[in-house]
Amino acid sequence: MLRLLKFGGSSLASRDRVNNVANIVTKNYSGNATVVVVLSAVGGITDQLIEASKTAEINGKKAIEITEKIRQRHLDVFSEELKDKKIHDIFLSLFTELQDIIKGVSLVKECSPRTMDMLVSFGERLCAQLMTVLFINKGFNAEYIDARDLVVTDRKHGGARVHIDESYRRIKKRINENKIYVVTGYIASTQDGVTTTLGRGGSDYSGSIFGAALDAEKIEIWTDVDGFLSADPRLVNNAFVLPLVSYEEAMELSYFGAKVIHPQTMVPAIKKKIPILIKNSFDPENPGTIISPDKGDFEHPVKGIASFDGISMINIQGGGMVGVPGISGRLFNALAEENINVIMITQASSEHSISFAVLTTEADAAREAIENEFKIELMAGIIDNVEKTDGLSIIAAVGENMAGTPGISGKLFGALGQNSINVRAIAQGSSERNVSLVVNSNQAEKAVNVMHSAFYLSQRIASVFVVGAGSIGTTLLQQIREKQKELAEQNNLLINICGIANSKRMIFNEKGIDLTNWQEMLNSSGETFKMTKLLDNIHRLELANTILVDVTASDEIAGYYEKIISGGIHVVTPNKKANTMSQEYYDRIKNLIKDHRLHYLYETTVGAGLPLIGTIINLKNSGDNIYKIEGILSGTMSYLFNTISADHPFSQVVKEAHQKGYTEPDPRDDLSGMDVGRKLLILAREIGMKMELDDIKVQTLLPEGMNTITLDEFWKKLPSLDEHFEKLRLSAEKNNTAIRYIARLDKNECRVGVEEVPVNKPLALAGATDNIIQITTERYSENPLIVQGPGAGREVTAGGVFADIISLCFHLT
Repeated sequence: MLRLLKFGGSSLASRDRVNNVANIVTKNYSGNATVVVVLSAVGGITDQLIEASKTAEINGKKAIEITEKIRQRHLDVFSEELKDKKIHDIFLSLFTELQDIIKGVSLVKECSPRTMDMLVSFGERLCAQLMTVLFINKGFNAEYIDARDLVVTDRKHGGARVHIDESYRRIKKRINENKIYVVTGYIASTQDGVTTTLGRGGSDYSGSIFGAALDAEKIEIWTDVDGFLSADPRLVNNAFVLPLVSYEEAMELSYFGAKVIHPQTMVPAIKKKIPILIKNSFDPENPGTIISPDKGDFEHPVKGIASFDGISMINIQGGGMVGVPGISGRLFNALAEENINVIMITQASSEHSISFAVLTTEADAAREAIENEFKIELMAGIIDNVEKTDGLSIIAAVGENMAGTPGISGKLFGALGQNSINVRAIAQGSSERNVSLVVNSNQAEKAVNVMHSAFYLSQRIASVFVVGAGSIGTTLLQQIREKQKELAEQNNLLINICGIANSKRMIFNEKGIDLTNWQEMLNSSGETFKMTKLLDNIHRLELANTILVDVTASDEIAGYYEKIISGGIHVVTPNKKANTMSQEYYDRIKNLIKDHRLHYLYETTVGAGLPLIGTIINLKNSGDNIYKIEGILSGTMSYLFNTISADHPFSQVVKEAHQKGYTEPDPRDDLSGMDVGRKLLILAREIGMKMELDDIKVQTLLPEGMNTITLDEFWKKLPSLDEHFEKLRLSAEKNNTAIRYIARLDKNECRVGVEEVPVNKPLALAGATDNIIQITTERYSENPLIVQGPGAGREVTAGGVFADIISLCFHLT
């Protein structure tokens, strides 16, 4: 039986950590098996060795000081092992050798790649020898192996290529006993013994080479993460560990930024079909991730979202490129000569342009190489200027199950489009395991979260900002708080309230505001409310699926809808003002919604929580012709005329309605009839009529002058209207009718006002705060469609707004 484990530098960065590594290796080990432990240098030591090497070229004294820090670091980490004089003498002799080389570099003022390889090898050699002593001191049979004796490479320093057959032969010959072999990772040597290194991810590569040579059942890579995650946890809060990924998925995820294992390091294991187990040395009981030949069972097509920043796009285009053989070859040869790695390529089928992504650190060199290669074509105008765009990120959706699954790209770009994320470039391989795209770096985090949610790797998340903390806003937040957990558990929907504002203050929390004490937080907030500042904060946060909920009656905030929607933000509102401003403004909002593929929901602007606007939209979309709409559109008016009696005068009923939240904050908005007029205008525009608010004939319940006085004066003068409304009541009683405030819309006119309705007619049957709307259409001509229910009240209206929020969330991709 053979067990192979590789530990990275972060697992070896302190005394506690090296003891932890020893415990992981020796747990349940009785000495009757072969254990191979491949080690990196102590955490941070390789960087210090490189720093010392480069510093020696200009300042030998300072370079020696760095090596002294390296020496002290090892004394701290391996304090117990270095108490042994013999071990300490070996340790000092290695450091003497290290410092002699550093002094040599300082004399010649140059550190060649060969010398650099020799210098950095001290990190692994020191760590592995001292760890061997640690195992021996714990009573285990352990042997140190310098991998330079076994792993043979070519002469390319800094990233040598391994001679696999010869290396495997030497490894099998040397490792053949039941003991713990402690092996240096990362380093190797040429046939004649010159020290080389294996490049980026070299220690993992060493582990894979030894595992493949010895035909290990699995290769354990112990690091500081739990395994491959569905996304970068720094970007996605609910990223989770993937229990199993295929070799191909691991390659793709690693290439596009998942810094778990370097793609090259897996090659020896892949050829032998040996599983690789990624484990967290800080949490040994965590099951980790298995990288295997099989993709395993995973219910969704996309398994993970990978991303990395620091990308630039280079674009070369021109009419002279079309149909000319060899353009691509010359382009990429020029880049290869400068050792520039091309990360992603896209080309128009017309051959008019080629775009590719490189690291920003290499972008200027890439552009210069292209300009030199195509100097003649650029001068002749055959090729246009070479364009470079910085500040970009690459994001990749990866999964074996993507292959052959229809709709992946549609779902992906639909979700990004709904969040106003601009995609700069796209690439997909013929294997269909990967869709890669380039976005602006300031939108990368948002894009990763949108994609993670779109493919059900996490809950569908809505980032909600509520403007208006009056009675309806407060009730809405209470309803959301009561249902948040249930929606998350049963509907996989997380509604995060990320901002709340009233007319004076505002608060923000991108992770979600605690709705148990939001009022206290808002009242004590030092951030003054200003709509422009609120929008700046929303755009700065760049959250996925952003929804602004306007629960005010403010003209000013409604006037910002155009800017809000243009900024890629969905809107939900009971505020009637935006839909009743000028026809031109209304049309612009509607067009913006279509252009930006966003949602603008306002069901509660008419009928509170009743499904009225949705019903009209469905009738119209299904091809029905709407001839007439008539009914009671005000729960306030309904309550007034249902409640007035001989001992319950008009003024008293108005006060009660205000106290119960049935009226607007200023009840004159209801009593003037303008509130009903606005509702009728909303319905008229919904069925396609072009008109302005002034085109609605509105009968007010208030005498001239009542709208211009203060609210306090209004309340004082209100009882003067009692006599008039008592006369109306008595007349209706005598005529066996009911007083109703009716809105009527047909092709000829739109008007609202007081009418006496026979008590046996549907419009007379509205009780309490009911709205009742009768819709006559081509299909519903003889028996009109009737929508009836409560049309006022904070609970009903807030519930309707909440329903719109949920409906919007379920429409998000």
